[in-house]
Amino acid sequence: MAEVNNSRRKRKKTASVYIWRRISAILIFAAVVTGIVLSLTVFFNIENVEVRGTLEIYTKQEVSNASGLRKGDNIFRFSAYNTKNKIMRELPYISEVIIKRYLPSTVMISVKEADNALVLVCHDGFLILSQDMKIISSLNNYAGKALMIYGLDPLSRTPGEALNTEDEFSVKNLKDMIRFLSSMDLLSDATAINTSDRLELSLLMDERILVRFGTSGDLERKFLMLSEMMNNQLTAEDTGILDLSVSGKATFAPRSGEELAAAISESIIGLK
Repeated sequence: MAEVNNSRRKRKKTASVYIWRRISAILIFAAVVTGIVLSLTVFFNIENVEVRGTLEIYTKQEVSNASGLRKGDNIFRFSAYNTKNKIMRELPYISEVIIKRYLPSTVMISVKEADNALVLVCHDGFLILSQDMKIISSLNNYAGKALMIYGLDPLSRTPGEALNTEDEFSVKNLKDMIRFLSSMDLLSDATAINTSDRLELSLLMDERILVRFGTSGDLERKFLMLSEMMNNQLTAEDTGILDLSVSGKATFAPRSGEELAAAISESIIGLK
């Protein structure tokens, strides 16, 4: 009889322990769920969106606006990956974005601008252009590294509009030259360009090689010659004038110092 009672007590104790463990597990699960719900609704809301980085083309406020993050949004309920892509899509000259969360309420956005922006030099300021010649922004000053465009007078400076001048042919030549530079992986080496003279399209490469294309005739072939010269013929120490005005022929004339500076001022900047 005593053995039967002991067996019953053991079963009751085992059942009681099992029930208590089940209740504890349910309570813990409920607490975790409640914590998650509260963290996604009540706690950890964004109070500060801070932008870091040296910016020339965009303002920090423009970067913050492009992120889509707002005060009061939950710090866990946005995708850093999607936010990064959104910034880079809306601000084409942002080349690098790093997003970090700092609990309880701060999001840090670190950005870097691309080095090969297109900048149209105007008589009283600068226009930042996309590669398809749309206006991104208008600036009073610009000190970054960019492909500087000379010789064109825009009719409008409104962001979002296509670059428009009275000389549509010069704009077409500019588009073609930018396209060839990009397709041949030369854009990052281009320093300045001038397409205002239809008979003498000019390009400065790496601040040391002044390229004269002549007219836009057979322009793609001329750029193929430029690629061959820059990659395989000219050294990093060469400075001078590369004449590609005759299709299929490249002539390089070494220049240095005042001679090269004078040629650049005349062909690129338009000073005589």
